[in-house]
Amino acid sequence: MTMRGAGWGAYKRMVDAGRSVDAHTAGPGWGEVIVPAGGPVGGASLPEPAALPGWRAAAVEATTRDGVGPSAASAVPPPRRVVVVDDADGVRDLLCLLLGTEPDFVVVGAAANGVEAIDEVVRTDPDLVLLDLAMPSRTGIGALPRIRRIAPRAVVVIFTGFSEDALLDRVLALGADALLEKGLATGPLVEQLRRLCPLRRPA
Repeated sequence: MTMRGAGWGAYKRMVDAGRSVDAHTAGPGWGEVIVPAGGPVGGASLPEPAALPGWRAAAVEATTRDGVGPSAASAVPPPRRVVVVDDADGVRDLLCLLLGTEPDFVVVGAAANGVEAIDEVVRTDPDLVLLDLAMPSRTGIGALPRIRRIAPRAVVVIFTGFSEDALLDRVLALGADALLEKGLATGPLVEQLRRLCPLRRPA
Protein backbone atom coordinates (compact mmCIF):
# COMPACT_ATOMS: atom_id res chain seq x y z
CA MET A 1 0.00 0.00 0.00
CA THR A 2 1.41 3.41 -0.92
CA MET A 3 0.68 7.04 -0.40
CA ARG A 4 0.15 9.23 -3.43
CA GLY A 5 3.55 9.93 -5.04
CA ALA A 6 5.71 8.23 -2.38
CA GLY A 7 5.54 5.07 -0.27
CA TRP A 8 5.88 5.08 3.52
CA GLY A 9 9.54 4.03 3.20
CA ALA A 10 10.32 6.87 0.80
CA TYR A 11 8.51 9.33 3.04
CA LYS A 12 10.53 8.16 6.06
CA ARG A 13 13.83 8.51 4.19
CA MET A 14 12.95 12.03 3.07
CA VAL A 15 12.06 13.08 6.62
CA ASP A 16 15.23 11.46 8.04
CA ALA A 17 17.34 13.29 5.46
CA GLY A 18 15.74 16.61 6.38
CA ARG A 19 14.19 17.08 2.94
CA SER A 20 10.99 19.02 2.62
CA VAL A 21 7.87 17.03 1.87
CA ASP A 22 5.06 18.89 0.18
CA ALA A 23 1.50 17.75 -0.43
CA HIS A 24 2.31 16.63 -3.99
CA THR A 25 5.16 14.41 -2.84
CA ALA A 26 3.66 12.98 0.31
CA GLY A 27 0.03 12.82 -0.77
CA PRO A 28 -2.62 12.75 1.99
CA GLY A 29 -1.76 13.29 5.61
CA TRP A 30 -1.36 10.38 8.05
CA GLY A 31 -5.03 10.63 8.86
CA GLU A 32 -5.98 10.41 5.18
CA VAL A 33 -4.13 7.31 4.01
CA ILE A 34 -5.67 5.77 0.90
CA VAL A 35 -6.48 2.10 1.46
CA PRO A 36 -7.36 -0.22 -1.44
CA ALA A 37 -11.00 -1.20 -1.60
CA GLY A 38 -10.19 -4.71 -0.44
CA GLY A 39 -8.13 -3.52 2.50
CA PRO A 40 -4.31 -3.60 2.89
CA VAL A 41 -2.65 -6.00 0.48
CA GLY A 42 -1.76 -9.35 2.03
CA GLY A 43 -3.45 -8.47 5.29
CA ALA A 44 -0.69 -6.00 6.20
CA SER A 45 -1.62 -3.56 8.92
CA LEU A 46 -1.30 0.19 8.58
CA PRO A 47 1.67 1.76 10.37
CA GLU A 48 0.84 3.81 13.43
CA PRO A 49 1.21 7.58 12.86
CA ALA A 50 3.49 7.91 15.88
CA ALA A 51 5.94 5.51 14.19
CA LEU A 52 6.60 8.03 11.41
CA PRO A 53 9.46 10.42 12.20
CA GLY A 54 8.41 14.01 11.88
CA TRP A 55 4.66 13.45 12.17
CA ARG A 56 4.50 15.46 15.40
CA ALA A 57 6.47 18.30 13.78
CA ALA A 58 4.05 18.24 10.85
CA ALA A 59 1.13 18.50 13.27
CA VAL A 60 2.75 21.47 15.00
CA GLU A 61 3.32 23.12 11.62
CA ALA A 62 -0.33 22.59 10.73
CA THR A 63 -1.33 24.15 14.04
CA THR A 64 0.81 27.21 13.36
CA ARG A 65 -0.51 27.55 9.84
CA ASP A 66 -4.20 26.98 10.44
CA GLY A 67 -4.50 27.94 14.11
CA VAL A 68 -6.19 24.63 14.89
CA GLY A 69 -4.34 21.70 16.42
CA PRO A 70 -5.07 18.07 15.63
CA SER A 71 -7.11 17.64 18.79
CA ALA A 72 -9.04 20.92 18.54
CA ALA A 73 -11.14 19.82 15.59
CA SER A 74 -12.36 16.77 17.48
CA ALA A 75 -12.93 18.56 20.79
CA VAL A 76 -16.30 17.77 22.32
CA PRO A 77 -17.90 20.23 24.74
CA PRO A 78 -18.33 18.88 28.27
CA PRO A 79 -21.78 17.61 29.24
CA ARG A 80 -24.18 19.94 31.00
CA ARG A 81 -24.05 19.44 34.77
CA VAL A 82 -27.56 19.01 36.19
CA VAL A 83 -29.14 19.14 39.65
CA VAL A 84 -32.60 17.54 39.81
CA VAL A 85 -34.97 18.68 42.59
CA ASP A 86 -38.31 16.96 43.25
CA ASP A 87 -39.88 15.60 46.42
CA ALA A 88 -41.48 12.65 44.57
CA ASP A 89 -38.90 9.86 44.59
CA GLY A 90 -40.28 8.29 41.41
CA VAL A 91 -40.22 11.54 39.44
CA ARG A 92 -36.75 12.47 40.70
CA ASP A 93 -35.32 9.04 39.91
CA LEU A 94 -36.92 9.03 36.45
CA LEU A 95 -35.47 12.43 35.62
CA CYS A 96 -32.02 11.35 36.81
CA LEU A 97 -32.24 8.19 34.73
CA LEU A 98 -33.52 10.03 31.67
CA LEU A 99 -30.83 12.70 31.70
CA GLY A 100 -28.16 10.19 32.71
CA THR A 101 -28.66 8.33 29.44
CA GLU A 102 -28.06 11.46 27.35
CA PRO A 103 -24.40 12.03 26.36
CA ASP A 104 -24.64 15.79 26.73
CA PHE A 105 -26.06 15.76 30.28
CA VAL A 106 -24.61 14.48 33.55
CA VAL A 107 -26.57 14.50 36.82
CA VAL A 108 -24.27 15.81 39.55
CA GLY A 109 -26.83 16.20 42.33
CA ALA A 110 -30.39 15.40 43.40
CA ALA A 111 -32.56 16.83 46.17
CA ALA A 112 -36.01 16.25 47.66
CA ASN A 113 -36.74 19.77 48.94
CA GLY A 114 -35.62 23.37 48.71
CA VAL A 115 -33.13 23.14 51.57
CA GLU A 116 -31.35 20.18 49.99
CA ALA A 117 -31.52 21.90 46.61
CA ILE A 118 -29.57 24.88 47.88
CA ASP A 119 -26.94 22.58 49.41
CA GLU A 120 -26.56 20.64 46.16
CA VAL A 121 -26.23 23.79 44.07
CA VAL A 122 -23.53 25.11 46.41
CA ARG A 123 -21.72 21.77 46.25
CA THR A 124 -21.86 21.15 42.50
CA ASP A 125 -22.06 24.55 40.72
CA PRO A 126 -24.37 23.13 38.02
CA ASP A 127 -25.15 24.37 34.53
CA LEU A 128 -28.82 23.43 34.91
CA VAL A 129 -31.19 23.18 37.87
CA LEU A 130 -34.47 21.36 37.27
CA LEU A 131 -36.63 22.58 40.15
CA ASP A 132 -40.02 21.38 41.39
CA LEU A 133 -42.25 23.90 43.18
CA ALA A 134 -44.48 22.07 45.68
CA MET A 135 -42.07 20.50 48.18
CA PRO A 136 -41.83 20.19 51.98
CA SER A 137 -39.31 22.02 54.18
CA ARG A 138 -38.78 24.71 51.56
CA THR A 139 -40.71 25.08 48.32
CA GLY A 140 -39.12 25.65 44.96
CA ILE A 141 -40.33 29.24 45.00
CA GLY A 142 -38.76 29.71 48.42
CA ALA A 143 -35.43 28.27 47.24
CA LEU A 144 -35.36 29.95 43.84
CA PRO A 145 -34.00 33.39 44.84
CA ARG A 146 -31.22 31.79 46.91
CA ILE A 147 -30.32 29.39 44.06
CA ARG A 148 -30.16 32.30 41.66
CA ARG A 149 -27.79 34.21 43.94
CA ILE A 150 -25.38 31.33 44.52
CA ALA A 151 -25.44 30.07 40.90
CA PRO A 152 -25.93 33.18 38.76
CA ARG A 153 -24.76 31.46 35.58
CA ALA A 154 -26.94 28.35 35.93
CA VAL A 155 -30.10 27.85 33.89
CA VAL A 156 -32.97 27.34 36.34
CA VAL A 157 -36.00 25.55 34.93
CA ILE A 158 -39.16 25.18 37.01
CA PHE A 159 -40.64 21.71 36.45
CA THR A 160 -44.16 21.61 37.80
CA GLY A 161 -47.69 20.34 37.34
CA PHE A 162 -49.04 23.90 37.53
CA SER A 163 -48.99 26.21 34.51
CA GLU A 164 -50.98 29.32 35.32
CA ASP A 165 -49.79 32.50 33.63
CA ALA A 166 -49.52 34.24 37.00
CA LEU A 167 -47.20 31.49 38.25
CA LEU A 168 -44.99 31.80 35.18
CA ASP A 169 -44.70 35.54 35.67
CA ARG A 170 -43.84 35.04 39.33
CA VAL A 171 -41.06 32.47 38.84
CA LEU A 172 -39.53 34.48 35.99
CA ALA A 173 -39.49 37.54 38.24
CA LEU A 174 -37.70 35.49 40.92
CA GLY A 175 -34.95 34.47 38.51
CA ALA A 176 -36.12 31.31 36.73
CA ASP A 177 -35.30 30.97 33.04
CA ALA A 178 -38.33 28.88 32.06
CA LEU A 179 -41.25 26.81 33.30
CA LEU A 180 -41.96 23.34 31.90
CA GLU A 181 -45.00 21.20 32.68
CA LYS A 182 -44.63 17.72 34.10
CA GLY A 183 -47.03 16.39 31.47
CA LEU A 184 -44.38 16.96 28.79
CA ALA A 185 -43.18 13.74 27.10
CA THR A 186 -39.59 12.70 27.77
CA GLY A 187 -38.30 13.38 24.25
CA PRO A 188 -39.62 16.94 24.01
CA LEU A 189 -38.51 17.56 27.61
CA VAL A 190 -34.88 16.73 26.81
CA GLU A 191 -34.96 18.82 23.64
CA GLN A 192 -36.41 21.77 25.52
CA LEU A 193 -33.63 21.52 28.11
CA ARG A 194 -31.01 21.41 25.35
CA ARG A 195 -32.42 24.58 23.84
CA LEU A 196 -32.51 26.32 27.20
CA CYS A 197 -28.99 25.42 28.32
CA PRO A 198 -27.16 27.72 25.86
CA LEU A 199 -28.85 30.52 27.81
CA ARG A 200 -26.21 30.00 30.56
CA ARG A 201 -25.65 33.47 31.87
CA PRO A 202 -22.31 35.29 31.58
CA ALA A 203 -20.08 35.39 34.66
